[in-house]
Amino acid sequence: MSQPNTPTETVSIQHSARQVAIEVITNILLQQGSLSTQLARHQTSVASEHIPLLKELCFGVCRQYPKLNSIALHLLAHPFEEKDTDLYATLLLGLYQLSYMNTPDHAAVNESVEACRLLKKDWATKLMNAVLRRYQREADEIIESLESTPSVEYNQPKWLLKRFNKHWPEQFEGIVDASNTHPPMCIRVNESRVSRETYQSQLQELGIKSTAGEFSPSALYLKNAVRVGELPNFEEGFASVQDEAAQLSAHILAPKTGEKLLDACAAPGGKTGHLLEQAHPLDLTAVELEPWRMEKIESNIARLGYQANLICADAGDITSWWNGEPFDKILLDVPCSATGVIRRNPDIKINRKPADINELVEIQRDILQNVWKTLKPGGHMLYATCSLMPEENEQQIRHFLAQQDDANEVPLNSLAPELTLEWGMEVSHGRQLFPMVEAHDGFYYCLLQKTA
Repeated sequence: MSQPNTPTETVSIQHSARQVAIEVITNILLQQGSLSTQLARHQTSVASEHIPLLKELCFGVCRQYPKLNSIALHLLAHPFEEKDTDLYATLLLGLYQLSYMNTPDHAAVNESVEACRLLKKDWATKLMNAVLRRYQREADEIIESLESTPSVEYNQPKWLLKRFNKHWPEQFEGIVDASNTHPPMCIRVNESRVSRETYQSQLQELGIKSTAGEFSPSALYLKNAVRVGELPNFEEGFASVQDEAAQLSAHILAPKTGEKLLDACAAPGGKTGHLLEQAHPLDLTAVELEPWRMEKIESNIARLGYQANLICADAGDITSWWNGEPFDKILLDVPCSATGVIRRNPDIKINRKPADINELVEIQRDILQNVWKTLKPGGHMLYATCSLMPEENEQQIRHFLAQQDDANEVPLNSLAPELTLEWGMEVSHGRQLFPMVEAHDGFYYCLLQKTA
């Protein structure tokens, strides 16, 4: 029988996960990459059994950042300089442990102080100790004094709250509540291998409770998240983890055997795989700019047992990848602000800025206009984002339709009449879905057809 870790071993292991968390949070604060990118790069230096702790620390600090940042700035007489961003990350982690984790207070403080030494910044140990101990003593008073601040009250950046309230006043509270929660685990059943009902029964036999998605016929929500290895026949491609809103894309496009399809901006490949599940054989091309993201698409498709033409290129630069043969159908899930999936990417609360929206609108516009050229007359393009910003969605489509005389908007169930359109909200062009607690993410869809 193995012996439990000694106190020394436990502390050193926690320091290991903690030090990596400090590095990840520091890089995010310095805008040197997203949370998912940073974790993929750094979690290999943590023992596998302590990766959950690393993720809890990193996701937790990002999720609670607006509140933690306000508290930290209140406690500090002077903000840290940029060269000491790692100390600020250490402070945020300490505050997170004191506020949201079961870590004993003395351990949270001591670990933060020790982290300063490991960063070779011994001069900061007294400051770190004093600031965190003050928060221990005065937490209630400090939080009460900051509660009227919107970023603290709603735990979202002030600029984002203004946008949500401006565009969606009636949905504002629901958007904020859903964006601050942990997302539910939703799986997509591969209906070409097994029915949703049969798979749900198989889950039940294993003690995994689930409920059927209301809008996607392939969606199941798990009552409690499990490791993918616990899902029946996961490695054989019987199921994939994918949000219900994202699953709608393949159902809307309803590919038919033998059709020529394009999945532009395809990573991480969830929608690519779903399209292949819907009809085979299928002549599907998936284009993705980032090589490391292309590897994810490859592994996803390989697990499902399908094949596709994978091209690593800029989807908007069609001269670099298109052979001139037009596509019957195109899924264009463009790069966006991801404001509909903040709960899955909480670093958006740190890194996303108002100016980013304008930049993304220009990128989307360029991709949309160029990829449209690859669609055959009579063909359909599904424009999609996981954004809640009208500039990226209905306004983007309005501009496109005004510029493109061979484009028409058609109903989202044009290719799949059996598809219910009771999800989301109809807007001037397309439909907008909002993130829901214990349900789907925020998403936008609009179906376009090229006139002959």
